Parts: sequence; C-alpha cells; structure tokens
Amino acid sequence: MRVRTRSSSESVMGRLSRGAAGCRAGSGPTWDKKRTQSTGASPAWAMASTALPSRDPCVPRPGARFRRIALSPPSSPHTRLSLARRLRLQQLVIFEKVVEAGSILAASRELAMTQPAASKSIHELEEQLGAPLFVRGKYGVVLTEFGQVFERHARTMLAQLRYLAEDLNAAQSGSSGHVIVGTLITASATLLPHAITRLRAAAPNVAVTVRVGPNSLLFPALARGELDVVVGFLPLESQRGLPHAEGARLRHVSLYEEALRVVVGSRHRLAGRRKIKASELRELEWIVPTTDSVAFPHVTAFFEHHGLPLPRHPIESISMLTNLELLGSSSMAALMPQSAAAQFVDAGLLCALPVEGLSPFSEVGYTVRSDRAPTAATERFLQALQEAARALRRPR
Repeated sequence: MRVRTRSSSESVMGRLSRGAAGCRAGSGPTWDKKRTQSTGASPAWAMASTALPSRDPCVPRPGARFRRIALSPPSSPHTRLSLARRLRLQQLVIFEKVVEAGSILAASRELAMTQPAASKSIHELEEQLGAPLFVRGKYGVVLTEFGQVFERHARTMLAQLRYLAEDLNAAQSGSSGHVIVGTLITASATLLPHAITRLRAAAPNVAVTVRVGPNSLLFPALARGELDVVVGFLPLESQRGLPHAEGARLRHVSLYEEALRVVVGSRHRLAGRRKIKASELRELEWIVPTTDSVAFPHVTAFFEHHGLPLPRHPIESISMLTNLELLGSSSMAALMPQSAAAQFVDAGLLCALPVEGLSPFSEVGYTVRSDRAPTAATERFLQALQEAARALRRPR
C-alpha cells in the first residue's frame, strides 16, 4: 500500500513555478526526485492518517525572543493584477510550510530545499507585499498580524490549486484523484473503513488521506478547503464551532442514527447475563465519553433513567484502543457508540449487556462544502460512504 503525504496540488505548483526564486540559478526547484516519483501516475491506492496541527503558529514559544524586519510599504495599493505579476505559487507553498513547521529550517527540510533558498523565497515574498510576514526568533518564527491576514488567503489559494489538480486529473483519466477526509476516532471505527474498502475496489487509483481531530477543528478546516469531507457525528447547530457565514457554507447529510451501548470485557462476571439489575450497575467502575463529546448528555440521561448518580471517578475517554485494553484487563464497564461496539462484540472481545434507557444520541453522516461541487474523486468516496451505511443496516 502506498502512503501519500503530499497533495496533488504540489505537483501542479511545481510545473507552473519551475525556475522560481529560491532555487539555484539555471535549475528548477530542488524537490526530492525520489519522493516525486513515488507519487507518480502508477496505479495505486493510498491512505495516510495524520492529525490536524494543534500548535498555533501565531503564539510564540515561552521565553523566545523575536525580531521584526522593517520593509517599505508598496508605493501604490495592491490590486489583483499587481499581485498576479509578483506572486509565485511556489512562494505560497513555502510560506505555508513555514507556518506549519514553525521555522524556516524545518520547512526547508520537509520541502527538500536548502535553508538559504527557503529564506530567500520568504524574504522576496515579504518585499513584494511590502510588509513582514514573520517575526524571527532564535527558536523559530511566528506570524505578524499582516502575516495572519495573508495566511488565511494563502490557504484558500492552495486549496483551490488542489481542486484544480483534481479536476484536471478527473478530466484526463476519470478514475484517479485525492480525497482528504476528516473524522473523529470514534466515528471512524466502522463506517469509514467500510467506505474506504469499497472505494478501493471501485477506484484503486484514488488516494485517501485521513485526518483525525475534533469537530471544532475539522469544520473550520473544511470551510477553508483543507478537507474534502468530514465523516462522523453531526453536531447540533450550537456545537459546530463556526461563525454563521462559514457555517452556512457547509452541508450536513445524515446517514443513520447512533446510540450508546453498555459493554464489558468478554470475561467479565456480567458477560452473557440476560438481565442486569440497577444495583449491579451502581457497583461498576465506568468508562464514559468525554464531557465535550456529543454523547455525554445522553450519558447523564442514562444514569438518571436508572435512578443512579453519575459515577464519581469515571474514566473519560474516546480512545478505542485505550478503552479496549481497559475493558479486557479489568472489571470496568463502558458506554460506547453502538456501531463501534458491534464489531468488537462480533470479534469476541467485548460483550454487550442487556440494559435499557439508551436512545439515539446523534446522527452519523458526512459534511461537505455547499459553495463548491465535490471533485470526481470525492463523489466516488461519497458514493462508497452511502453504500457502506446501507450495508451496516442503519439507513435513515
């Protein structure tokens, strides 16, 4: 299986910007040829799983000292034509990589460039814009206020470049492309793997990248064009974490409803019981979803339904691997999403207890942008996702 860590927009950028500043005179950009060849046109399907960046590039590290470079502002206001004449696509890629890495040195290594070449590209970009984008320090760089403004638009431009690459590939072959999927760990236990398996069978040349994170990070990333689709629990309007203008650009599609189940390890003393008393639930140690999850209000309702107080010292976790290990090595019980619990019960790792009072707590589905049509590769993935949902026998 091929692991792909660079989007196809970088290949388009390299061809459009070959010979740009930051490379040695008389040569093109110093991309790593081996890595470029590994993501070529040979038939393959790939999935890479990464987490969304958690460090804020605008916040300096504690104790760091930074210096600001003085630049002369442009003699006339910026216009679309003036920016088109001065800016180069490679500059945007280098700038965005510096923001993500937090230093020019780290960014140059990831881009297979020399540090002087990357520094020169950033300096030229700042001169063209007439203002510093970064404040330099001993331990890295942080964005200036001007840099924060530019960074928002640079992300959008690079996302559109990726869409261009996808559309061109689809027009030429119709069976390749790249889909970037955002998901919660708990929501990706069953539906997403089934969908990817179906996509692999139907379109083996489509590469898939899976990025894991909470909805508070995934939805803004989707609105900026950094993700193609978000799969998982569909939150309430108050939980979507987006300004109204950005939230209006997202379309949520429900596939089925999700409920919680009470599960224990397969060797637990209550495993296999046909009836469980409320007093026996009181005696258990519990693993419950985190308080900021969409399922937690239903955790409270479950204990109230059985006339029980909330556990005093529960383990709050949405990590499936952690929960499985705890359940298999202790006498704890867990409230787990039904779709995730089902596969572990079928595998003989867990046992579901016959406990009432667990109504559906959320809808499971996907979210896409409403202001842009999905790419051909994303359409194929959405079709596979809907087929997987129907196969799980939980249709809406």
